Amino acid sequence: MVPGGETSEQPSPAGAAAATALAPIGSPVAAGSTAVDGTLGVSKDSNDDRMVQVKGLDKQQLCIDLLMVGCVQSFVDFFYITHRKTVPTEGSLDEEATDVEIREDTLIYLKETLETAESAHRNSNYQHCYENYMSLAEYFEKIPDLKSGMYFYQRCADVAKEVSAQESLAKANLSLGICEEQEKNWDRAKDFHESALEIATDADSLPLQIKSASRLTSVYQVLAEQCEKERCDTDATALYERCLKCAQLSKDASLEGIACYKLGLSKYKTGHYQQAIELQNQYLEICKMHDDRVGESASRAALADAYEAKGQTQDAIKQLENLLNVASEAGELKAQSSACLNLGILYSGRGEHEKSVELLEQHFDLARQIGDRKLIDSARVVLGMVRGNGKLKSYIDLVNNDLDKLLKWKSRRATLGS
Repeated sequence: MVPGGETSEQPSPAGAAAATALAPIGSPVAAGSTAVDGTLGVSKDSNDDRMVQVKGLDKQQLCIDLLMVGCVQSFVDFFYITHRKTVPTEGSLDEEATDVEIREDTLIYLKETLETAESAHRNSNYQHCYENYMSLAEYFEKIPDLKSGMYFYQRCADVAKEVSAQESLAKANLSLGICEEQEKNWDRAKDFHESALEIATDADSLPLQIKSASRLTSVYQVLAEQCEKERCDTDATALYERCLKCAQLSKDASLEGIACYKLGLSKYKTGHYQQAIELQNQYLEICKMHDDRVGESASRAALADAYEAKGQTQDAIKQLENLLNVASEAGELKAQSSACLNLGILYSGRGEHEKSVELLEQHFDLARQIGDRKLIDSARVVLGMVRGNGKLKSYIDLVNNDLDKLLKWKSRRATLGS
């Protein structure tokens, strides 16, 4: 028996015994199977005897069985999967590669499903053939054995391409891309997902378009972040632009928001401040719509940086003041600390000394609450500098006009104003 309860055209003795053995998840065997002929001496009422015979099978016998029933392609597939070599692990004393170990019940399931798939293909039942290959692919992916899973997803793609089944082809490419993601082969994942999206779009399959676009959004983001680490900011920007387009196709507002934010930061790095502002405003609107206070804090911080870079200090201050309120409501100490620091520096630059000191004192207190030693030391230094700058005018006046008071301040630490 094979998944779905159908028998192959010419069942072999090994295959018939396998049908009644315990099958892995996803390979149901019909209960109450009839007894096979006397070749293996299996009684339909004797589970123990049946298992003994199955355990006696090996890969070579199963390969022979496939050839005996004329399933040449199944033999090729079975031989490839069962004779793959393991990759020696680092530090392993055994440098010689060995065959991958596969459980006996998995071998039986593999052989039976391959035989069913090839028989279906021979009878031009391409849908049934595709479904059996897909069943194998999904099973191996869950084990997990990604190499075998990808092998059968490629088989699915080949069958779908043969009969121009566009949706099935898109699904196979999507699955291949997901496997490549799990292997962290991001460029190959991108290629498969791009193919899936293109095919799904041509086939006018909205669900597959959405799935492919969602996966592509994540893959483009990973590739863009890699470019940023390598300081290839222009390439990163191009990838973030693709990321945003796919996020919009995915119909997922949260993905679109993050894509706007990331692209905005990238535009800021490359000096395109107005575009950065427009993108961060889009992200801000999405965050407001979904009551995302953390995202709103991030967007306002990015807006403040972009406005400051353009010389629009008042707009930057407005964003930072809003950020301080939002971050306070969200309990985001780091965002509050950063807002206080930036506001303090901006007010200091405008000559508003008292307001600057007040904000930098808040920054220092927040740094102590966060408990980051480097941040605390930095906050202490900045606060001291601004306080010192506030007294600079009085000090210069003393140096020029009142030497006696200056000496008293120096020797007795009297206040400069006394």
